[in-house]
Amino acid sequence: MAALLILIGILFYLQSAYNAKISFKEQTITIEKWDTIHKFIAHQTGVKKIMTKIWLRKHKKDIPLLQEWSYPIENKEYTKQEFLELIAKGPQKEYLHLTVLEWWSKYDIDAMLVERGLISAWEFVAKVENQSFIASLKNDFPFLQMIPQWKSLEGFLYPDTYYLDENVEILPQLIKAQLKNFDAKVWANYASSFEVRETPLTPYQIITLASVIENEEKLLENKPIIAGIFVNRLLQGMRLDADVTLCYWLKITYSKCRDNILANLDDANNLYNTRQNRGLTPTPISSPTYDTINALINYRKTSALYYLHDEKWGIHYADTLEQHNKNKEKYL
Repeated sequence: MAALLILIGILFYLQSAYNAKISFKEQTITIEKWDTIHKFIAHQTGVKKIMTKIWLRKHKKDIPLLQEWSYPIENKEYTKQEFLELIAKGPQKEYLHLTVLEWWSKYDIDAMLVERGLISAWEFVAKVENQSFIASLKNDFPFLQMIPQWKSLEGFLYPDTYYLDENVEILPQLIKAQLKNFDAKVWANYASSFEVRETPLTPYQIITLASVIENEEKLLENKPIIAGIFVNRLLQGMRLDADVTLCYWLKITYSKCRDNILANLDDANNLYNTRQNRGLTPTPISSPTYDTINALINYRKTSALYYLHDEKWGIHYADTLEQHNKNKEKYL
């Protein structure tokens, strides 16, 4: 009985440490290249520090990108969620606030930067296609070794909100921040096991297929199903039939392209037209998030080969074309 009470006491103590707030003295913490969020909890000791690390590991996908600058910390206690929100506010400085959306391609990012008056048209595209620039990044970002020769950084320009120093050259700063984000949120989790079960997909092909899923499906809960259907189609030698892929060949933003999809569906010369060409697109068509890559790596296995969305973005999938056509009649 005494041993049981001791065990209960220990478990209660560990649970309390796991949920405990993080106490800070008023200070400024400077983040430098390759620092991690653990720099903020260096002052913790013993069981509390261990439990904070466990909590952070469990919530790793919620950890915001660290910006290289100074973070002001008040003399107070923060819940662990409040702590993450504090970090997400970014460093104490005058900075440029840029948001890159999940389904954007390099053409969308270029257009956003042009609209903000930060670059001339095509500067961003040229920079992420520049082979000398890409080669200069490979020591800091070894995962770039997977990019085939003459291909761009598309696929690795992680979508997120970025805080940039207006006094430092914008393009290298933004691109390196995006690559650092990919490294922290994707590569750190999958570097040793970047594969999709039952498929011969290479790491670059995984990024490519995930980018298609990113543009085809907006709801996270549907992505593992869509991923499984695409895997089935690839393994059976079928076309992906993902209309949005053809936009990339047109070198325009996705918002402009969506009205031009139907007019271009029969263009077999468009190598990104998966209605006309079998297999994957030659490159990623955007830079997918951790959630989408994870949905592909852990895809939901079904026998389905077809799917459609209803007006409420619900998904309906089918094993045969006959079943798919019935779903069209019922839901479209």
